[in-house]
Amino acid sequence: MTEPLCHTQTLTAPNAESLTLIHGWGADNQTWLSWAQTRLHPHYQLHLIELPGFGQSHPIAHSKNAEDHTINEAWLTALAEALPERTHLLGWSLGGLLAQQLAARYPQKILSLICLASTPRFTQNDGWRWAVSPPLLADFIQALVYESGAVLKKFWRLQLQGSDNARPLMKQLTAQMQDRHLPSYSGLMQGLRLLKYIDNRPLLAQLTLPTLWLLGEKDPLIPADMITDLKTLQPYSDIQIIAGASHMPFFSHPQQTAEALLSFLQNHSR
Repeated sequence: MTEPLCHTQTLTAPNAESLTLIHGWGADNQTWLSWAQTRLHPHYQLHLIELPGFGQSHPIAHSKNAEDHTINEAWLTALAEALPERTHLLGWSLGGLLAQQLAARYPQKILSLICLASTPRFTQNDGWRWAVSPPLLADFIQALVYESGAVLKKFWRLQLQGSDNARPLMKQLTAQMQDRHLPSYSGLMQGLRLLKYIDNRPLLAQLTLPTLWLLGEKDPLIPADMITDLKTLQPYSDIQIIAGASHMPFFSHPQQTAEALLSFLQNHSR
């Protein structure tokens, strides 16, 4: 029996429903493990999945010439293998983009969907302005070739930019990440390519499961003003804003984030 590509950390809770968490780019399970243990585990059995090439997950081997669609399919296959049979699904940032695709592809497995500081499309184009500019993402891709560590530090700073108490939070996050192994280069590069490539807007109309979009009021990467278009793309979804939060609401506003998640989940428990 082959070992799964995606490493999963399970926190058991007898007789509780399952909640699966998929982290964002540059992160791993440890980034939100403490928050999940403290705030969510008392209520749910947790499955924390690490993206390919991040944390303890193996990278997926692809040539430089592999198409973005091929990479996307390989990541979805690896994540699907790690999903429990029936679970609520929480995806943060890039994890949210992939969670939307998993929910559309495996509706029999997913009870509800939570997109935390996430979006149906991460980069701007003529029809979508609520996202990162293509030149900024191109700069990250180019810089990653030369210095992965510096790119990650820049990205961590960007994620907390604008949030309440951003400076002390950045010190806290830097200390937390200090002894962490860097994600693999291939995982980082493939993840950036997926952030540039994925466009889930056509998928949203197909999703019939309960969905919560939980956004940071001051997120510099995914503007909360996106709700105007989200309401059109997915009219029956629940959209909430965490006041004062940036791109890591679970880190800057742990209690408010957990309360919003738990309220939604309890309304949609089986």
